[in-house]
Order: sequence, then C-alpha cells, then structure tokens
Amino acid sequence: MEELTLILNAAEKRLQFVLLEGETLLHAEECEPQKNGADNLLPQLDKACRSLGFTLGHISKTAAAAGPGNFMGIRLTATIAAAMCRTPVQSADAAPKMQAGINYMQALAFNCSAQDGAVIHAVTPATKELVHSQCFRYENGEPLPCGGLTLIPFARLGDIACDLCLGSGLRTEKALAALQNSRAAVLPARFDSPSINSLIACLKYCTWQKTDISPIYLKECDAIQNLPHIAQMQGRNPEESRQELERLLRA
Repeated sequence: MEELTLILNAAEKRLQFVLLEGETLLHAEECEPQKNGADNLLPQLDKACRSLGFTLGHISKTAAAAGPGNFMGIRLTATIAAAMCRTPVQSADAAPKMQAGINYMQALAFNCSAQDGAVIHAVTPATKELVHSQCFRYENGEPLPCGGLTLIPFARLGDIACDLCLGSGLRTEKALAALQNSRAAVLPARFDSPSINSLIACLKYCTWQKTDISPIYLKECDAIQNLPHIAQMQGRNPEESRQELERLLRA
C-alpha cells in the first residue's frame, strides 16, 4: 500500500474530507451539516477507512484547511490533524506521521481555470464590515499568491485590480455594490467552496511537519469579542474571563 493522505476542510459551511493512496483518489465526501453536524466527522472518517480495508491509524499525512474562515471548523480540523499525527505508526517501515495546513483562499482560487497572467481575487466573510481578501496570479496553469492575505472593508473591493472575483464574501448587497464599476468578472455561488480537485491540488504547496498546524486568523473569534458582555451577565470579571479563554485556546 502506498502512503495514505487525508485532507480535511471545514473553513466555511461545507464539510469535506478526502482520502488518497499516493496520488490516487480513494474516497471523498462533502456535505453542509446542520448545527453540530461536524460531530459525526470522525465516525464518518472511520467508516470510510474501514470500507476501504484500513483504519485511521494507517494514514500517514493529514492536511487541513488552516483558514481563514469559521473559527470552530478550523479548530476542529486542526485538532484532528494533530491527533492523527500523534497516533503510533502501524509498522516499523511505515512513513512518519506528518500534518500540514492548506491556505483556504488558494483552494478557492484553484476552482478557476484561467489563462496565465490572470489575477484571481478570493473573498470570504470576516465581519459585518470586513472581508478576507487575497489575490492569486495564474502561472503555468496554477494560482500563485501575488499579494498577502488581508482584511479589507467592503468599499475597497472595487479597488482591487483583478480579472476574476470569487468567494462567499461576495454574496451581499454591500459587496456587489462595491464591485458595480469593476472590470472583474464575479463568479457564481457554485465557486464559493473548493472542489475536491482543488483541495487535492493544494497538496503541492503544503509544508509537511510534525508540529501542529497554526490556524490562520485575522480577527478575534466571536467568543472573544462577546466575552466581556457575557462575563458581566454571569457576574464574572471580564478581564479574568478573557485571560482564561486565551489560556484555553493556547492549550
């Protein structure tokens, strides 16, 4: 058996996992679960592995979408990747366990098929007033970063020089109004989640490591932003509650 690789994505609404043997696709699943639907991810993974004749312990590499995106989804897949990396190898000659983070914005950019030189602008929601923004230029048929990942207000979307825009951050009246005079083509909602092939393509740009994946956050999660109000309602000290939450997030 060739090396087994697992890909996980829960950065936005869609939950995806992919199993590969070498470069051969063995199994892929995706869904848009309801509240707490991600709780079934590990049982689904285990069932898929056993149907293919192996267990989760035989997987050597785990890549997870590191963000930006949904705080809980990113933490979930990063935690699974960390746990997979800590499981014992199944035989003395088995490959060492490794993990890697996937740039979710690049996964979105891989959804496109563009001419070399074309600039793709990936946009996902961040807050009510801000979006995650990153541009990629197609070179030799693949989207390579040509700018850093940033947070920008909706009003600046029309200022980004690009040929194509895609992502769930464009599905609001504010975003569409900002792009009204832009020359860029806005791709439809079916491009808002990375395809299975796009996730696989991102493996080429992964840095495999034994250390845990660092999630990509450009903003505090809602729990931290709302914590002072919640703590006061519960009769707790807001600053002490914030320090305790930060300790737990680093644990």
